[in-house]
Amino acid sequence: MAAFVSAVLPGAGHFLVNRRRAGMVMLLLFSALLSICWPLRLLIHFGALVGLVFGMLTLCITAVVDSAYGRGHDQPKPSQWWLVILLPLAFGTAFGHARWVVRAAGFQSFEVPSRSMENTVPENAHVMVDRWYYTKNAPVRGDIVVYMNREGIYLMKRVVALGGETIRSTDGRISIDDQPIAEPYVIHSGDAPPEFNNFGPLKIPAGKIFVMGDNRDISLDSRSPEVGPIDVTSLRGRAIYTLAGYKGRTYKRFQ
Repeated sequence: MAAFVSAVLPGAGHFLVNRRRAGMVMLLLFSALLSICWPLRLLIHFGALVGLVFGMLTLCITAVVDSAYGRGHDQPKPSQWWLVILLPLAFGTAFGHARWVVRAAGFQSFEVPSRSMENTVPENAHVMVDRWYYTKNAPVRGDIVVYMNREGIYLMKRVVALGGETIRSTDGRISIDDQPIAEPYVIHSGDAPPEFNNFGPLKIPAGKIFVMGDNRDISLDSRSPEVGPIDVTSLRGRAIYTLAGYKGRTYKRFQ
């Protein structure tokens, strides 16, 4: 029983076998891992996410094995065959803890099923998003944002123009308030409709932003009349880094 309890809450099972000191140490380590997510919110760094997952995995496995087979028990130790059940349970609870803690701290992983943000975000890449970012910060040009459209679908695009600015495109080159802007992340992978490369001038209303995909020829974004500039209130978070799927690498931080 102690091992099952410690698999769910590391250290709690130790109290059932009168190993309070070891239980307190593990509960403190568990609390320290939770603090990575909140209030410190260190998950804006990829290394903190890796540390959280591996730390939680190590702690849950150690708690299970130690509560069942460690020294100082006042109860008979179970057969080692129980590890066949206990270790998978420890793995599952470790990843479960990491998942709910990440969500509770305001972060969420999104899979991007389209090519509209290539090459910055490849198709089927997993991206970590800070869902609380725009509760305290205003969007700025260059942000990669997640927003919800009118149909309730989450989409990922890049902020190109802000409320009060005037945007124009000439042969695909973007100008804001008659000043060309640098967009080194943009690619062209096909034949875009003429109105996607030549439009404006268009003044963005206050409270709205103009968003576009980095893969300009295939992205359905604010250039389309059916989308247009989006409300700032529709923003659901700011993308901070990829978790997998970037040119064979597992990590890429967005500027």
